[in-house]
Amino acid sequence: MFRRNLATTICVILSALTFITVGSCFSAFLYKREIVKVENPQIILADGVKVYNLDDKEINSLELSTMKLGLKPATGEEDSVSNIPSTVTDEQGSEGVYAKFKIQSSHDVKIVIKNIKIETKEDQEKVDKERKNICVAIKELEGSAVSLEEDQVVLGNISASSEMKEYTFLVWLCGKAGDDLEGSTISFDLNFENV
Repeated sequence: MFRRNLATTICVILSALTFITVGSCFSAFLYKREIVKVENPQIILADGVKVYNLDDKEINSLELSTMKLGLKPATGEEDSVSNIPSTVTDEQGSEGVYAKFKIQSSHDVKIVIKNIKIETKEDQEKVDKERKNICVAIKELEGSAVSLEEDQVVLGNISASSEMKEYTFLVWLCGKAGDDLEGSTISFDLNFENV
């Protein structure tokens, strides 16, 4: 009697583990199709401008933080001065992606985002309407938070300095973002132009 109960219990446990494993693998496979990714932006520099990572090595692209589950609409309240949601930070657990960099320039520089692309398997027209819900900012520049609705987006100006200054670049989806962006990959170039 005891052996029969033990065999039944083991069979039930193994069956449950099998269903859980197969189910989680299947849901992970399906969920991959819904992830919104942001590619590392390429940096295009004007003469006299140099951009570095935090280890003081010159770079030609920003390395954004990674999010296993991809971008989701931000749930935090927007700051009244910066317009950046409180849940979008430069720390692990942020609802957006971020990259820290240093800049050195012999003259004033304007930061412009160009070559904005959203790759998707969904209706491109609907996805293009969602561009207004993709936001970017330089944390240290007041009023730099803007959407990617236009083909070229100006983030702000940085004053000339012989010393390296540290900045934080942020990307997030605003709370109004819809399901049309699911499964898309966002890419753009970060241009540092002479003022």
